Amino acid sequence: MSNAGAESTLGALPLSWWVVGVGLLLILPFAFGLGLGLKRHIVVYRNHLDVMVVGGLYLIPASIAALAVLIAGGGGSGTNDEAVFELRMALFSLAVVLDALLLLFIVVRTWLDNRNVLKMLLELYVKIPLGVFFFAQFGNIFGGKQAASRRKSVFWALLRIPR
Repeated sequence: MSNAGAESTLGALPLSWWVVGVGLLLILPFAFGLGLGLKRHIVVYRNHLDVMVVGGLYLIPASIAALAVLIAGGGGSGTNDEAVFELRMALFSLAVVLDALLLLFIVVRTWLDNRNVLKMLLELYVKIPLGVFFFAQFGNIFGGKQAASRRKSVFWALLRIPR
C-alpha cells in the first residue's frame, strides 16, 4: 500500500475517534497502575506524607505565582516595568528550580520503592496525577462557595487518599 493510501485512511477517521483513542491510551495504563497499587503489587504512596510531597508539585508554582501577583502585580503608573519583569522572572526561575528538585526527589524515592524501571514509571504515571488532583480538590474544601460543592470536594479528596 502506498503512503498516500495510508494517509487518506488515517485522515478519514473523525476527530472524535482520535480523542477516544488517545484517551484510552492515557487512561488504560493509569487504571492498570491503580489496580496494581490497590492489590499491593506496586507501592504508589508510602504514606500520607508522600501525598503531600507530590502535592508540592502543584503547590509550589501556585504559591509562587500568587506571590508574584501580590508583590509585582500592581503595575501602576509609578512602577518600574523592568524591575517588575525581573522580579517575575526571578520568581518563575525559583518555581522551576524548586519543582525540578522536588520532582527529582520524588523520582529517587519512587525508585527506592520499586527497583524495577517499568514499575517505577507506572508508579510515577499514577502517583503524580493523583497527587495533583488531590490538591486541586483540596482547595475546594475550604474555598467552595456552596456547601454542596465543599461536600463533593471532601468526598473526592477522601477517595484519593492512599490506604
